[in-house]
Order: sequence, then structure tokens, then C-alpha cells
Amino acid sequence: MNLLFGLALLGALFAVLEGYWPAETGQRRLRGGLRTDLFYWFLTPLVTRPLTGVAIALGLVAAALLAGTPLSAEEISRFLAPHGLVQTLPRWVQVVAFFLLADLLGYLAHRLLHGRHLWLVHAVHHSSREVDWLSSVRAHPLNDLFTRSLQAVPLVLFGFDPALLVAWVPFLILYSLFLHANVPWDFGPLRYVVATPAFHRWHHAETDRTACNFAGLFPVWDLCFGTWHLPRSEAPPAYGIRNHDMPAGVLGQMAYPFRRRVAADLPKP
Repeated sequence: MNLLFGLALLGALFAVLEGYWPAETGQRRLRGGLRTDLFYWFLTPLVTRPLTGVAIALGLVAAALLAGTPLSAEEISRFLAPHGLVQTLPRWVQVVAFFLLADLLGYLAHRLLHGRHLWLVHAVHHSSREVDWLSSVRAHPLNDLFTRSLQAVPLVLFGFDPALLVAWVPFLILYSLFLHANVPWDFGPLRYVVATPAFHRWHHAETDRTACNFAGLFPVWDLCFGTWHLPRSEAPPAYGIRNHDMPAGVLGQMAYPFRRRVAADLPKP
């Protein structure tokens, strides 16, 4: 019920924003792939996030055991409790440091997803040729599992309060919806401070494997690592993956990374 309510509320909000301030004026409301993305709207919270939560928990338990912690709930909880230098900082500094470090880890995970070994998983997300707020939810479960694990496990081990993770994930989800919205906003001078829809639309520009604008919140990481691209007087000519064979349906997209991997490993005739 909450998923339906959220879909209706956000759908109405973004219908107004994308209707009055469209980045792509010719983009249809009932666009191609809409049914697939609606399916992902329910698949991600009901299937992907529980699986990701299990993967993060297993990663943290494995880290505790590798550190010599006895295998008991009490000892592992003590090992994972907020600790270290982080907890000596004022609370607001902890929050700022958490967001910066979480976004840096997200940037690095995103770069790895665009690498040769993980691209087939991430390509599902880039397969939409019409980018809007709802296309943000199109992601293979392994995409979410990899990214969130690479962020959450180190952050907890660094000593941050896991409660920050609980508050951060919903914020990140909502901001991701906004980043994918079909609006041209770049926030003027603030485009160097915070990621914007105009910034992220270049990330979805049609290519074999995009190489720019990986940050989810703070473009400073793209500026530091040389992956920033946001021309003021241009817009991407097209979106999606060039010359791809991505299936249109969810089941085909779930199998896509494995089917393509098997095909690549088959001996050539």
C-alpha cells in the first residue's frame, strides 16, 4: 500500500515538474519501457533491498570474524557498535563526514560498475532510451547489492553509527529519483557543489560505456578524478546504450548479464 501511495504521490509531483520544465520536450509520458520500470518500482523494495540487507549483514559478520571476534550475537554487536575516532567528533561533523565518505565510496563503486567486469550488470540501468524520474529504479539486483555493500560495510567498520545508514538510504533513493528527472536544472554556480539532473543526464548519454559524472551527490569527486562533464549550452543527443541487445522485459534483463557472459565465454566457431 505504501508503494502504491508513494508511486501516486511522486508520479503526480514529477508530472508537474517534468511537464512544466522538461529537458526533453518531445519525451512521451507513456514512454517505451514504462511498464518495465513500474515492475522495478515494486521489485526493488520487495526483493532487491532485502537481499542487499542480507549481503551487508553477512559482510559485517565476516569482517568481525576475521578480526577475531567470537561467534556470538553479543560480541559481534559490540564489534559493530559506533566506535573509534569518528565517535569523538561532534555529531554534525560525523554527519558531514559520513555523507562525504559514503558518496566517495558510491563514486568508486559506480566507476567499477562501468568497468569491463561489471558493466553487463550495470548496463540494465543504462538501457532506457528515455530518462525520467521513474527510470532511476531500473537496476539489476546485483547492481544494488554491490554498490550498497561497498558503501555500508566500510562505513560501519570505520566506526560510524549504523543509524546514519538508516537515515541515509531513503534520502539517497529520493535524490536519485530527482537526479533522473526530465528537467534541465543545473543549479547555476552550485552545479560544482551538488549533483543535478543536467549533470546526471550526461551520464546517461548514449555511448558504449559512459565515462563521466559518476557522483551521486557531490560532483567534487568527478572534478578530482577528471570525470566531470557538464557543458552549459549543450544537451545529450540521445540516451541509452549504443548498439545494445538488452531485452525489454524484467526477466530478460535479470538474465542478461549471465546470458551475455556465457555467450562471451563460448568458443568461437
